[in-house]
Amino acid sequence: MSNQVSKVFEEIEVKAKLLAQYWNHFHTEISQHLPESYQPEIQELSDKLETALTQLVYELQNPTLTLATTGTTSSGKSTLVNLLCGAEIVPVAVSEMSAGAVTIEYSKEKSLIIHETPGALWECGEWKGISEDAIRQRLYKTMINYIDNRETQPNLTSPQFTISYPFRFSNEFQLELPRGTKVRILDLPGLAYVGDQGNANVIKQCREALCIVTYNSAETDSQKVKSLLQEVVQQVKDLGGSPARMLFVLNRIDEFRKDEYWPESENRFVDKAIRDIKNELIDQLNEYKEEIENLEVVKLSTWAALLSLQIQNLDDNYSFNACEKADTHFKKLIGKNILDDLHRNTQKWTRHDRIRVSKALWENSYGEEFQENLREHINKHFPQLVIPQIIERFNIAAGNAIAEWANQITTAILNSSEERYQQECENILHIRSSLDRFLEISNINLKKPFEEISITIKESAKKLDDDPMNPLKKKLGELQNKKPYNELGTKLSPFYLWEFEFKKGINLVLDAVARSLETGRVDLESPYLKKVNAANVNLLARNLNRLVNLGYTDSVAKEGKTIEAKTEEEKNKLKELNEELNELSIHLNIIIGDVIKQISKQELDRIYQAMSELFSCHLSYLERGVNDIAPNMAIKFPNSQLTQVNNNLTFSFHFRTEFAITQGTWQEEIKVERRKRVWYKLWLGKKTFYEIKYEKRSSDNAKLPSTEDLLLGWIIQAREKELERINQVTSWIQQQIDCLKQNVDKIQNDIIDRYQERLDKANQEITVDYEQQRKVWQPMKQKAKNLAEEFYKLEGF
Repeated sequence: MSNQVSKVFEEIEVKAKLLAQYWNHFHTEISQHLPESYQPEIQELSDKLETALTQLVYELQNPTLTLATTGTTSSGKSTLVNLLCGAEIVPVAVSEMSAGAVTIEYSKEKSLIIHETPGALWECGEWKGISEDAIRQRLYKTMINYIDNRETQPNLTSPQFTISYPFRFSNEFQLELPRGTKVRILDLPGLAYVGDQGNANVIKQCREALCIVTYNSAETDSQKVKSLLQEVVQQVKDLGGSPARMLFVLNRIDEFRKDEYWPESENRFVDKAIRDIKNELIDQLNEYKEEIENLEVVKLSTWAALLSLQIQNLDDNYSFNACEKADTHFKKLIGKNILDDLHRNTQKWTRHDRIRVSKALWENSYGEEFQENLREHINKHFPQLVIPQIIERFNIAAGNAIAEWANQITTAILNSSEERYQQECENILHIRSSLDRFLEISNINLKKPFEEISITIKESAKKLDDDPMNPLKKKLGELQNKKPYNELGTKLSPFYLWEFEFKKGINLVLDAVARSLETGRVDLESPYLKKVNAANVNLLARNLNRLVNLGYTDSVAKEGKTIEAKTEEEKNKLKELNEELNELSIHLNIIIGDVIKQISKQELDRIYQAMSELFSCHLSYLERGVNDIAPNMAIKFPNSQLTQVNNNLTFSFHFRTEFAITQGTWQEEIKVERRKRVWYKLWLGKKTFYEIKYEKRSSDNAKLPSTEDLLLGWIIQAREKELERINQVTSWIQQQIDCLKQNVDKIQNDIIDRYQERLDKANQEITVDYEQQRKVWQPMKQKAKNLAEEFYKLEGF
């Protein structure tokens, strides 16, 4: 493919216009041999083609390139957005700042819109001609306002921003896009805010976006690195679609310049980070295994690259400010050889000095490599992202109808004589029967594995060691051993991986709780918990702290303990423990429910996508089969219309909680004083003795469970309805297959009905002798076939 994206779009446009000319020549020629009654139909097709072509040309000349940015904690995502813009318009902070979705649209005029959202506690409106600093300050104040209030108002909708700005990404990246391309940057919210409905609506737009995913290369703590890898997966799942359209950036890579053995340490990190990211993604997004293995990953020091641009600013104050920051934070990137030549007061650096510093920063921050990789990424993936949909809309609007009409009319006329007409009518009946049989058998073969699963699951349920998913995996394996489904590779894996994701999410939440209790230090930094309502996480954290203060930590939490509370003080403490453990169950119920909701959304999206992949493969097979049976019908099954599935599948989990204190008795040992005569005092004197007496007392008894026992119950409960959920999924799949069959049958029957009508009309209105058939209609039939093939070729351009 040419590196010039605009050429690809231009070639499609030229091809479509040639098709329109081909049709004009064809219908002009065929009209000479057809009665006047055919003209309205020809005119209608011509009008549809003209409208569809106008729309196709407009979409090709004015596509929208959306670049969405997201990233892990402290990965410099906001700084990356500023780098793409060439100015600091998005606020940057040590803590998570991107609390709302920011849409930045290219425009020569600057403006900011803070949209009206339900319950907004900040100023909304539009500001035109606004400066970069003013944009950043308004964004900062609004985001902070939202962050500070969302804990007390969990239903508060996050702010939504639209900025118009002449960002450098559109000009300086030398993107050879169609002239009318609209370019926008979507700065997506952090992981903690993706569940917000306002943000969710923006994230849906990313399904047709090229994405940049930033990763924090400066993190060295092994536990946090694992968490970052989980965050990467969560970000990719939230974005949806293939990771192939995502460019991964190892940001803050300058950290390795501090190492004695740089660049070896940097290279080792990069190799390991790429390997770990790919392995984590393959593990959890197995359907995209091939694409993940070819992921594009680049190095970058975003802030240094941004400072390099700012130093070049013609405003000296702006440039000197950037120089001071570069000198403070990036001496290693500037280089000792340059710094030795410069005055230690950055305010005294000449323009020549600043250019030298800027060039060194740009080179050593990998700014140019990032820019080149992003340019190639856009060149490679942007056409694939938008052109297929444009072409399919064109064919649905006009192309398919023209191919069908040309083929069917010429075939009908060649069979219009009385003798051939009767024969062709019988042939149509035969074709209908053959097609019905073919589609029925194809449907049975597709549906059969899923019908058999329920029976197999019931049998395997009796074997406690069996994974209930095994029957589903086995049946899918059998399906994919047959053509054409063997072409799908790992695309169907979401059908059986979803339950594992639920288990993993629940386990990670419970593990964070158990670790907090056992160590006595509450740490709820799991990526899954970041997406849960912050107020609920804080309530859980406070509950865990109270349990730790009551002694439910260390060995008690790890091993459990049997308690017999005898005194009022002990009973009150046990009562508090009981209340806090029960409260823990309540908090976990709420939080795990929220986690499951988040996982459900991701996994259902994957299941729907897998279903679409299966249907797309099935439809290609059907289309080849039906056109072999009925080559003159021009039967087409529009992919985008038929691969849509009903998104009414839901997963349900119900958890029980219990921790009980039982009443018991115990024997208290009491010393009773006695006076008794003794022999060695000649029975004349008495001595004091103490006898032991036992009195029954009531006690509060409880077995404090270990964290393992306490949390194992949740895992067991999650599995209790597993078979039910599997049956639910397989039943849904069967429903979708039945729905597809109905839609395919309708489209096919409608096409055949139209051919029957055209054959009837030709029989009534057209008489063709042998010589005319040989000289006119046989060549015309070939031209119709060629015309249809040219329209079909456009799909695979």
